[in-house]
Amino acid sequence: MNVEFSERAARQITDVVRYIAADKPAAAKKWADSVKKAVRKLSDYPHLGRVVPEFVDASLRELLHGEYRIVYKIDEQFSRIVIVAVYHARRILMPD
Repeated sequence: MNVEFSERAARQITDVVRYIAADKPAAAKKWADSVKKAVRKLSDYPHLGRVVPEFVDASLRELLHGEYRIVYKIDEQFSRIVIVAVYHARRILMPD
């Protein structure tokens, strides 16, 4: 399956990278690389993450990555995975 990032998720990742880079540029790059590595696994193992507990939808799943939740949607019809959001685990997950 192909893995794609929604505009929202890409923006959230950029925001986190900017925040980390303000104090630790090398750590920001390392974090971004680790997110990409975690997400790449989904192309072979789309059900790797757990079902998002706030929603009753088996196609909406999440990877727990350090202090972040990488929320993604499995789109079987188009054989793709869409990363829909990247949230700090302490934040409340809000639907669009």
